[in-house]
Parts: sequence; C-alpha cells; structure tokens
Amino acid sequence: MSDTADLIAQSFACWGEVPRIVHDVFEDIAPTAMAAALDEFCKRVLGAGLERGEFFDASVGSVHGLRLRDGRRVVVKLHGNRASAAFLVAVQAVQRHLCEKRFPAPEPLVAPTPFGRGLATAEALLDHGEYADAHEPPIRRAVAQELARFIAHCRPLGTPHDLDDHLMTVADGGLWPTPHDGRFDFEATKAGADWIDAFALRARRVRDGGDGVGVGDRVIGHSDWRVQHLRFGHGRLSAVYDWDSVIVEREPVLVGMAAHGFTANYATDGPRRQRPTLEESVAFIAEYETARPAPFSKEERLVARASLVYAMAYTARCEHSDALLMPWGEPQTPPDSARAFLIAHATGLLTTVGGSA
Repeated sequence: MSDTADLIAQSFACWGEVPRIVHDVFEDIAPTAMAAALDEFCKRVLGAGLERGEFFDASVGSVHGLRLRDGRRVVVKLHGNRASAAFLVAVQAVQRHLCEKRFPAPEPLVAPTPFGRGLATAEALLDHGEYADAHEPPIRRAVAQELARFIAHCRPLGTPHDLDDHLMTVADGGLWPTPHDGRFDFEATKAGADWIDAFALRARRVRDGGDGVGVGDRVIGHSDWRVQHLRFGHGRLSAVYDWDSVIVEREPVLVGMAAHGFTANYATDGPRRQRPTLEESVAFIAEYETARPAPFSKEERLVARASLVYAMAYTARCEHSDALLMPWGEPQTPPDSARAFLIAHATGLLTTVGGSA
C-alpha cells in the first residue's frame, strides 16, 4: 500500500498541485490517507485489499489503476457530487451491453458506491494494445469507424433518460456547461472572451435549429471520443476508457464533438499537435459517414460541423481561462490551439453544407 501512496505523492509533485476533484472526493488528501481509503474500499466492496497502485490520474474524476492482493487488476474511479448514481448505473448498463457484443469495454464490477464525499465505480482494468496517433490517416479512419460501431451497437438500448444527466449539460438559458475540470472558471475569465462566446452562440443556433431541437436521431454515444481514451492492438480497437462520457445526443452532434478532438492525447510524453487540422476534422466526419448505413443528409452534415465549432469554442474558452489563471497558460494564440482553429475556420464551417470545406 505504501507504493500507492508514493505513486499519488509523485503525481502531485509532477502536476505541481492537488487537482480539485481530489479535494472534492477524499476527506483527507494526504497520500497515505488516500491509499488507506482506497485499500478499505477494495477490501469492503471488492473483497481483496490493495497490493499496489499501477497508475493515477485526476480530471473529471480521480482515477486509480490498482492491483489487488488476489491478483486482480482493477480501475476505481471516484466521482464528485455532480455525477448521479442513476447516471452511473445507466453507463454501466451500456458497458455490459457492449461487453456482450465483444466491443472492448471494461467489465463493471460493482454498482456505484459511496466513497468519501462522492461515489466510486470499479471495473476490470483493460489495457491491451497501445496508444495510436490519429494524425495518421489509417488511425483516423479507424477511430471514426469504431465510433460508428459503438453507436450502432447501442441503438437497441434506446435513449435512457438517465444518460441525459451528464456532466456537460447546459442549463436553460446558458451558453456553456459547468466546466469539466474545476480549474477552469468561465465566469471569472469573461474579459476578452466575447469573440469565443459569439462563435459558440452562432454554432449552437445552427446546430440546434430554430426550434432548439435540431435534426438527427438521438443515440447513445461517447462525448470525449479521442485517442487518449482508446487503445489499438493488431490493427483493431482493443480498449475504450472514460465511460462517464457516455451520453444520449443527436448522432451528428456526437460526430462533430469527436471531430473537434479525436487527435488529442495529453498522456503522451513530448510535444505533439493535439488539435486536428480543418482537413482532418472534415475527413473524420466523412469517414464516419462511410461507416454508417447511409451518409448524413446535408442538414445533418451542417449540424455535425456546427457541433465541431461549438466544441472547439468550448476548448478555446478553456484555453482562455488557463491563459488568465494558470502560470502555464498561453496568452497568445498558438497555431495548434482551438482559438486559432476558430479564427481560421469557424465561419466557413458554419456556412458550408456540401462535402468539402
């Protein structure tokens, strides 16, 4: 168990901070106390104590890869009070359904369980394969095709109401959801963000139509479909992560969301281009269309592009928040940024309906 505490302490030192979610879910944020709380949970709920930690990450949730004393390898994810038990139960039903379809979803092990000041879920640790680079056209195509397969497999489940209660829900009359990570403060960083908000508002009007409903079937999908949450082995998708990103949304909206960030992987070492180019985003949407039974209509294609712009605007708003609040924030507009993408391409995407930008 001391190895787990060391892993947590090393992560805090590397990050230079204790992430907000850790404060939200643990009653005591000392690494030894966190390790003890995880050990107690594993004994009580999973039937075996903690041998060592394998990885630790923290953003929307506090995520702990653990090896138990009986040899099992599990992932325990701790959710703050924004995640409801009903939503997490619905997510686990999707995971189990996909497991039955031999889609590479980790098997849930226990129902959502109180942990500290939040809820814990546990699943089998699935780490077959390797991360891949979606700037490579074959990987991009595979990422698009596998999203289509995910959505197709889930169609028999309908549109469970509990999946509407996700973290990125926008309140009536609002423009943005509550940011996914506590470090982002949109309210305190309004200054200078008017142009981003204007693009987001325009994109949302195109995306949702005059009636606020918009075109496209409502389906179950994954709202953060990017290579950091995927692994590939022998040319095939071998693992999918971040299951509290499962939501019900209109299909072209989900595809546009994925087209904005499918290339991102912040877990890899060294510099890399996180944002896709315009050409890569448009190609992703087209490749998704070829993987579904029929292409999108012109209206659905415009919705997908408007969804891409809105998602890019949300990321640009996060960049802007970091620029004002965080020591590593970039006040300029780097070419590999959501802000640069908006400036260069948002207007064209919102007015182009055909097959090319």
